[in-house]
Amino acid sequence: MKFNRIPLLVIVASALVILSACGSSGDSEPDSLVSKFNALLISLNTSSGLTSASVNNVLDQNYLDMGATRADVLAALSANSQALGTNTELSLFPMAQVSNATLSNCDGNNICTLNATLTNADVDSTTVDFTTKVKLVSGVAYLYGDQSSTASI
Repeated sequence: MKFNRIPLLVIVASALVILSACGSSGDSEPDSLVSKFNALLISLNTSSGLTSASVNNVLDQNYLDMGATRADVLAALSANSQALGTNTELSLFPMAQVSNATLSNCDGNNICTLNATLTNADVDSTTVDFTTKVKLVSGVAYLYGDQSSTASI
């Protein structure tokens, strides 16, 4: 069985649909935003978590990022979950924590910029700042992607 690897940033960013938006500026409830984000990241450390309803619902219906559609990401997560179930030698996603999450630059279509820090503290501690686009719908942030059909890597 083929094991598809999703970039950790895509998984992390995918967690955003669970998050309650922090208001139009993204500053009113940053602790709540980070708490919900980290709870979803913890669920990704199980095979069943890769296909849970919370992960399935993190992407906007029009999600498109570096050529990957919503359907592509969900299919890869499902394939990963199935592969993990049949091969115990495969590893799950590394445990990570998000901090310093803020939403800014919301436009008239409720597309905002999410800035945050991701820390993976396994054998060695790795910290990276990341930025992604989200769409706010009824106070909930959904991963929107860069809307590019071309992979940039």
